[in-house]
Parts: sequence; C-alpha cells; structure tokens
Amino acid sequence: MKPIPTFEDVVRIQKEADEALRRYWADEVFLVSYQWWVILGLTFIPFIVWWKIVDRKRLFEIATYGLLVSTVSVIFDAIGVETDLWEYRYREVPLLDVLMVFDISVMPVVFMIAYQYFNTWKSFAAAHIVLAAVFAFVAEPLLVWMDIYVLMGWKYIYSFPVYLAIAVVLRWLMQRLKKAAA
Repeated sequence: MKPIPTFEDVVRIQKEADEALRRYWADEVFLVSYQWWVILGLTFIPFIVWWKIVDRKRLFEIATYGLLVSTVSVIFDAIGVETDLWEYRYREVPLLDVLMVFDISVMPVVFMIAYQYFNTWKSFAAAHIVLAAVFAFVAEPLLVWMDIYVLMGWKYIYSFPVYLAIAVVLRWLMQRLKKAAA
C-alpha cells in the first residue's frame, strides 16, 4: 500500500512540475513553435474583428455576455485540466493550465457575435447548435491535429452539449439581469 503523501509532498511535486513546464515552454514553445504563433494570433485577431462589428449601442450588454462566457469557459477548462480529462502542450504563457486563447478570446468573441445578431430564442438556439458543432467537431479536432490540445479522458461529443448549455444558460441569465435592471 502506497503511503499517503503529505501536503508538503504535494507542494514539492507541484513545484517540480511547474518548473519543468516553464523550462519546456521556454525551450520548446515560446517563439519557436508555429503553435505558439497561431495561439498568439488567435488571442488578438478575434477582438480586432469584434471591435469593428460590435453594436456600440449594446456594447455593455454584449461585453457582459462575453465576460460571462469567458468566466464559465475558464472554470470548465480548469476543471477539465485538473481532473486530467485534457491537457495543453502549447499555451500562451506557462502560468495557467488553461488555453486562455480559447477561453478569453475565440469562444467569447464568437459567442458575442452570435448574441448580437441572433435576437430570438429560435435563431439564437439554431446558431449555437451550429457553433457548438463547429467548436466540438471542427475546432477541437483541429487543435488535436496541431498537437495543442491533448485528449486524455474526454471525447469531442461531450463538448457539444457543454458549448450549447453555456450559450443558452448565459443568454437566459442576461435576460434576467436586463429585466432586473429595467
């Protein structure tokens, strides 16, 4: 029977793992991998596009929706990494376990655009069914193919309802917030 590690053992092991990740990132990822450059571009380009098309009259509402999407995405992503369902071989910086480009840029921006343009529940749901399918069955496999995203205990099909639920629940929440503020 294995001895139960002490808290100090856990801290030491985590520190060693963090140091190894930072060395790997500095030597194998930062500025030298095409994946890092793709991630860097995807961090900024969606916001440039979004800023050109966002409805300025609804900026606060749309940005609030995007921030909620980002917050939920980061939490779900952190849970997935922490429970060893997936991991990221390449990331912007080695300080966070999540793929920030997806959680704070790509997904929120795409969801904000859909939120802006699809105003009825029917059109919003239809748009997000398509978006959930694209994220789950196109974007995620592409990230796996690029060796950025490593699936360990997760399947693409599990992502589809998660993406859809995030969009629908947060739209419902935004409607409740708007009604309470009126």
